[in-house]
Amino acid sequence: MIKCFFFLLVLTSGFNQIHAEVETNPEIRVHLATTSGLSPIYVGKIQTKDAVFDSSYLNHLEKVLAFDLNHNSSTKVTGYSSTMEQLLTSKENQTAFNVNSWKNFGVSYAVRIQLNARALIATVFNADEGSIKTFPEVSLTGDLAHDRRQIHKLADGIHKALFQIDGIASHRILFAYQVKNPRSDGTEWISEIWECDWDGANPHQLTHDNSYSVTPVALPHHPRYNNDSFLYVSYKLGQPKIYIGSLKGGTGKRLINLRGNQLLPAISHQRDKIAFICDAGGRTDLFLQPLHPTNGEVGKPVQLFSYPRSTQASPTFSPDGSKIAFVSDKDGGMRIYIIPATLSQKRANAVMITKQNRENSCPCWSPDGTKLAYSAKTNGIRQIWIYHFATGEETQLTSGPGHKENPCWASNSRHIVFNSTDGSGSELYIANLNQPEAVKISNGPGKKHYPTWGP
Repeated sequence: MIKCFFFLLVLTSGFNQIHAEVETNPEIRVHLATTSGLSPIYVGKIQTKDAVFDSSYLNHLEKVLAFDLNHNSSTKVTGYSSTMEQLLTSKENQTAFNVNSWKNFGVSYAVRIQLNARALIATVFNADEGSIKTFPEVSLTGDLAHDRRQIHKLADGIHKALFQIDGIASHRILFAYQVKNPRSDGTEWISEIWECDWDGANPHQLTHDNSYSVTPVALPHHPRYNNDSFLYVSYKLGQPKIYIGSLKGGTGKRLINLRGNQLLPAISHQRDKIAFICDAGGRTDLFLQPLHPTNGEVGKPVQLFSYPRSTQASPTFSPDGSKIAFVSDKDGGMRIYIIPATLSQKRANAVMITKQNRENSCPCWSPDGTKLAYSAKTNGIRQIWIYHFATGEETQLTSGPGHKENPCWASNSRHIVFNSTDGSGSELYIANLNQPEAVKISNGPGKKHYPTWGP
């Protein structure tokens, strides 16, 4: 049986806070896959004359914005400077945003933030172009969870304005949170599905199955359909089955009427197919379930790939939904293969793509279709690797201690969230292809793993 595919997991009690102080982890290194430079950006302190919010609250929001702009894979926040702060407080834009002054500082962009009562207004200066953009005001409420998410939206707006690329700071992360069972019913662990902001803040429990709930998968965004649902696996009936849950909470609804264990669901970006692993045929095989975006299953699930005396696992769809990458040990050792995601009378020919390492798992296809992230044992430790479809090259992304598993690409195909596990627990990290440090976004008791990007 392939390890890390059949899970014993469970829920949480006494979960106070998943997010402590976000930190980079110097031990987990990211081997850069691109050579893109980061543009220096200065983020000024919030300027206010009104004492509606205390300074500690405003300092917290400043740190949120600085985190977003420091880890967006495009900009690097420069350190505090009293000279630059004084420049930003100038009433005249001609003085505050003087091209020569900011170029002498070596800064490409400067962000001025002003607060009038509860209305926060951000102005961004592009020193390379000499342009100024003022963003619509952000209304602060004093509710930290709400205001943090408003700042994330502002950060994404700044990134879009500067680089014409959508930011990801507004996205959330779904994950499984596993703790020791507080009940004395003989079950050692319980796990539930949680969500948090991309920096680990605002953790919120989504499922309440009181059982093993794992491997969440957010339904891809669609302009015409509901976008607040996710798939996951729960053991609440004894055997693992696939359910669909809501980001609003409530009880999950079971999908796919099929006997046997059902594991590791993946959904196509078109929301018309679900791939999953099931042993209904006696072996652990790859199945495909046609799907209607709103009405659910269409017909019965079909066995897509099986091979004698082998185990299949971890399917992931190509962006156009035409192919599936998955793990199999059919040729000895766990390798990643690709097959068409279409049903036919003839069994599909699986093409092996990973050859450098023998133990590969947890593949995830990048939204731009150019890369596959996966976990592979490297010198005894599982690291994140990337397969490049254009060249067939396999490159190691991470190094350092702890088994790094379950990578998942963000919508921009630049950021990856994953979990790193050691003997004491498992925490969530974010890495991007332009910066050499992985950022730890979770902390505390219990195991946080199987992360995926949400809406």
